[in-house]
Amino acid sequence: MLTHRGTVELKTPRLTLRRYRMEDTDDTYRWCRDPEVSRYVTWEPHTSPEATAELLAGWIGKYEAPDYYHWTIEYEGASVGNIALMPNDRHETAEIGYALARPLWHRGIASEAAQAVVRFAFREVGLRRLVIRYLAENEASGGVAQKCGFREEGIERQAFLGKDGKPHDIVRTSLLFDEWERLEAGADTVLETERLILRPARTSDFEAVHAYAADPESTRYMGWEPNTPEDTRRFLRTAENAWSAEDPKDFEFVLIRKSDGALVGGCGLYTTGDLGEAGWILRPEFRRRGYATEAGEALLRFGFRDLGLWRIRARCDSRNTPSWHVMERLGMRREGFFRQARRKGNEHADGLEYAILSEEWEAER
Repeated sequence: MLTHRGTVELKTPRLTLRRYRMEDTDDTYRWCRDPEVSRYVTWEPHTSPEATAELLAGWIGKYEAPDYYHWTIEYEGASVGNIALMPNDRHETAEIGYALARPLWHRGIASEAAQAVVRFAFREVGLRRLVIRYLAENEASGGVAQKCGFREEGIERQAFLGKDGKPHDIVRTSLLFDEWERLEAGADTVLETERLILRPARTSDFEAVHAYAADPESTRYMGWEPNTPEDTRRFLRTAENAWSAEDPKDFEFVLIRKSDGALVGGCGLYTTGDLGEAGWILRPEFRRRGYATEAGEALLRFGFRDLGLWRIRARCDSRNTPSWHVMERLGMRREGFFRQARRKGNEHADGLEYAILSEEWEAER
């Protein structure tokens, strides 16, 4: 059974989500009159402050209903957008919709507001499923859904007749309560070293991760070509979904330098039963500073002590001397030299495999 709370005030580090007031008319008119803001939604651009005031009066009049959820997004003292939660009591589900002033696009504000509403919907109202739907060409809105952990369910083909008179596809995404709980728990899996914080990779890390994943020098000895933007987005979606699994097997971290918050690279631990495989990658400007060794040691500790693994291996191209030097500094033993076992494009290369057992690692601690 749902516990309706009405449109109560919600706060985030940068935002206040609150009820509309009539004094928000001018701020709201400024962004609601922008054709780009209304491009992917059902309503037309506002034509006058009077029309905006009439709309606000209607919204404000509904606030006494406990199942009415419609917030304005207040940022730096101004009303810069809105976000709504539309519940279906019978099925304990709701749909989230949002709009934001164009000057504030691509600054994480819509995602921050949506995450606050998701948390409220699950924790306070007791919903079990949330939905976000957006036009397929509205990539920014899709990015908000991804950052909040929503998974794509399917395409509603030609379900929306746009302002251009043409039919458009709608992408449907959803997030279940138990998935959200696991995402929240995953967010607590943070490893620390003297200089680094290892935290779960998420879709909002796109720019920093793509900087090295698309770099030919960084990926020179990897088993994959430099990423396209879609490759990186897909990788981050997969990593985020893996963290939200009921019984996670793959753990993708990003490396954050404590001194300045810079994202310096990534690492991962991938498990099968009580066996694991570790890997790492650094942005070129942060190499040869011992960060990979520091991160690798944190992965081994996490794998052996937290996950209870028995054996962890690491593999690399034999030409990648810095990488296998890291393996040796971690106390791993070279177990195999595989001739021409790695292929990238038309090139074949030798491969190395190192490994360490739990008892060996513990003996050195």
